[in-house]
Amino acid sequence: MATLDSAYDIVSRNGWLSFAPPPFRKVVLERCVLQEYQDGATVYSVGDPPGGMYGLVTGNFAIAIAPGERGPYIAHFAQPGTWFGEAAAFTEHPRRIGLAVSRDTEALHLPLPAIREIVAADPGAWRFFGLASIAHIDIAIGAADDLLIRDHVKRSVAVLLRLAGCRYRTPPGDQPIEVDVSQEHFAAMTNLARTTAGTVLRKFEADGLIDVSYRRLRILAPDSLRAMLGG
Repeated sequence: MATLDSAYDIVSRNGWLSFAPPPFRKVVLERCVLQEYQDGATVYSVGDPPGGMYGLVTGNFAIAIAPGERGPYIAHFAQPGTWFGEAAAFTEHPRRIGLAVSRDTEALHLPLPAIREIVAADPGAWRFFGLASIAHIDIAIGAADDLLIRDHVKRSVAVLLRLAGCRYRTPPGDQPIEVDVSQEHFAAMTNLARTTAGTVLRKFEADGLIDVSYRRLRILAPDSLRAMLGG
């Protein structure tokens, strides 16, 4: 299990809190609890009562949506440093998305009473909590734009890069980026038939761009994938 110090470091270098001022970050982290979840566990579901925020430390978050007649279904996978749950804290209405884990996972939990305490002491803190929502809006806008790509191969590339958290830039280091997405979920996310999605993934694997295994894939060459979108 990650230590609190290492958990703090991960969420301070990546995602929402990396964009917040250090004093606010310190106030948030002092009120967080490090929690463990086993593969397949549900953190919260669409329609659950309002609660606090969760920041991914290790593992993966699977995000489920059900905005219309269908669902819930998995729409995105998050990388360490990502936080969810601020919408329910803003509105104190039921959860708009569901959050589950696709492998053994560790997350920091910021309870709703702690959020209320922070903003009661400093009402301007809502602005920094809002940064988490802005990050989610950016992802949603990018995802909508990617799904309008007519070429199904390029659309698949864009979705893979988004799931890996490197849609527009590659993070430092040369380590492969793992995404816990099954072929079935990938097909749904790219609006493709499962057989077509499988063919695309096998071609990417044959070209040395990704490595595919059961319910998981690794992005080996994000820069090369991204270059495919420019033509």
